[in-house]
Amino acid sequence: MRLARIQFKGTPTWSIIESESVYALVGDVYGAFHKGAKLCPLADAKLLAPAEPTIIVACGLNYMGEIKHLGVPVPQRPSLFFKPPVALHNPGVEVPYPTLTDKLSHEAELCCVMKRAARNVPEDKVLDYVLGYTCGNDMGMMDVLQLDGGATTRAKGFDESAPLGPWLETALDPTHLAIKGRVSGQTIQDSNTSEMLFSAAKILSYISGFMTLRPGDVVFTGTPPNGHYVVKPGDVLEVDIEGIGVLKTPVGQKAKAPAA
Repeated sequence: MRLARIQFKGTPTWSIIESESVYALVGDVYGAFHKGAKLCPLADAKLLAPAEPTIIVACGLNYMGEIKHLGVPVPQRPSLFFKPPVALHNPGVEVPYPTLTDKLSHEAELCCVMKRAARNVPEDKVLDYVLGYTCGNDMGMMDVLQLDGGATTRAKGFDESAPLGPWLETALDPTHLAIKGRVSGQTIQDSNTSEMLFSAAKILSYISGFMTLRPGDVVFTGTPPNGHYVVKPGDVLEVDIEGIGVLKTPVGQKAKAPAA
């Protein structure tokens, strides 16, 4: 099933997509629900990021190709960092080029959105706690990351640094999906989730071992080789994942820094 959040009559609304049409979701998206009346054609829907997170957790260094490319030690456990809810960004909407950086980066990632609270859930059960899967772009400020000595709070947690969408796919096996990242039509990342060091299930179970993942929370599962690709104003960023679709994010012009 394909689930989407849309702006409908001025209100963020969960919905169901079938045959290029958008239908009402009757009930609780995190519980029991069914398809209701048709709302609009998909082409007319204003899509919103398909999540309502209290927190966004991201996994770094999770594709062997990227680890080898960077020449860093192979992690023994998932390498995690956080993005705040204000990082969430709607699909298809221009993202402003941050004033703090000259090296804004693009990273294609498979993302999991939680359906119910997960705490101490074993790996073989944890995917039952997932509402669905979607495309994510873990944007970063690479010069700020270097300036901050590798600390991710500013470099990865800034406003609108987590474009997500265009919708959720609920019936999907996350272990073997083609994943591509494109910048203005050029393919810069081309891999498969089977190349992950830690599977989506392993990452989710590991997180649940020390903190509760709540309904609507988002987990980014890492980026394939050639992540941290530096983009410029005017570029159009795409994350294309098999079985889900394409997340597009235009990059806006860099705003002038405020006067001192």
